[in-house]
Amino acid sequence: MSEDIVYSQKGPPALPEMTGPELEERLKESRVLLLPFGATEAHGAHLPLGTDTYEARENCRRAALRLDERGCPVVIGPEIPFGTSSFHMGFVGTISLSATTFIALTKEICLSLYASGFRHFAFVHGHDGNLPGMMVAAQEVVDATDDAEVMVLNWLAPLSAVYHHIQTSKRMEGHGGEGETSRILVTHPGLVKLERSVRHHVDPEKMRKVQGPEHVKTGGGIFYATRRYREHTPYGHIGDPALASASTGERGYDVVAEWISRVVARDYFGQDVDMDAPLL
Repeated sequence: MSEDIVYSQKGPPALPEMTGPELEERLKESRVLLLPFGATEAHGAHLPLGTDTYEARENCRRAALRLDERGCPVVIGPEIPFGTSSFHMGFVGTISLSATTFIALTKEICLSLYASGFRHFAFVHGHDGNLPGMMVAAQEVVDATDDAEVMVLNWLAPLSAVYHHIQTSKRMEGHGGEGETSRILVTHPGLVKLERSVRHHVDPEKMRKVQGPEHVKTGGGIFYATRRYREHTPYGHIGDPALASASTGERGYDVVAEWISRVVARDYFGQDVDMDAPLL
């Protein structure tokens, strides 16, 4: 153990990093909240268990900066570090909430923030396993209030559409692979252990149901429920992390932040946004 700095966090400050008076002033400018949903689960021997939480926070941070440039101020909400990760329970360190608990937690967080004055919520995931619960929770928050608006932003779909222009791998990369490792190299390089990485790809037919183009989470029309991730990988990740680079991570984050900022600017600020403009 040591007292060395593990990592630092770039601004703007999120809600937990503000004082009460600072938040009150911010609420005078905006009642829009970006809420980052993470997870605590295995991502191989090379990435930290909090990878999804770090990604969700960064997605919100970068989107908030772009929205500010568009004249659309928002607040970044508290990171939710636990999700529905049942299929990762075969790996040490995974913390999984039941769908019922996850939905109730999300609803109560939003209703608390609603009481503070927030009216427009954008749910941003870092773990796609949370998406079904996020959608149910979004509806429950709307049902429980008179004027709250809630949307769930699945950035994996637009990123997947252009990912072949970003990654260097010629095979399908997945959880903890080149792309995700690249993004953590950008934000938390000291937590990435590339020397421990292992190349592990999955048979294309099996991968089709994990993260293929037909899967809802990557823009398709079919939801494939996962039983045990260990059936696909003994390492906790899929792909070749050794191919990762900070430049690849930057490009990935740029696509995600631009897409999120376009949606929020259009739907919560009424801006005329060209959603079909290239993201790269």
